[in-house]
Amino acid sequence: MQETLMPKSKATRLREQRARQQEYRDAQKKLRRPGRDDIARIALQWLIVNTAKLAEREGNPARMNRVEEAILEKLVEQGFDQAASDRALGDLIDRYVDGGWDFRRKPHLWAGDHIKGDGTKDPMDGPF
Repeated sequence: MQETLMPKSKATRLREQRARQQEYRDAQKKLRRPGRDDIARIALQWLIVNTAKLAEREGNPARMNRVEEAILEKLVEQGFDQAASDRALGDLIDRYVDGGWDFRRKPHLWAGDHIKGDGTKDPMDGPF
């Protein structure tokens, strides 16, 4: 005789999903695997800083303007306000280029026994 299973309640499904997501995030953290946003932040900072340097070296500010316009276009396509996006991007560019703004270290990634490729302990490890 087959027994019919009752469908799980929405609250139960959400609770189980949260638990699975937390397990996944914990595993990724343990592996020190960067996520999409970590990679995107690094890529954007690299793009902005290096494009600004190249534009300055060439004496061609239009090069940086093209990058800004392309980013703004994609933000507006996603539904963001043009003027607000322009201000936010301008602030970010100013911080990266003029202020030498860099990313905060992620001490939780360095806590413990991080071993470099040559087998020695990384000096960045410390009591965090």
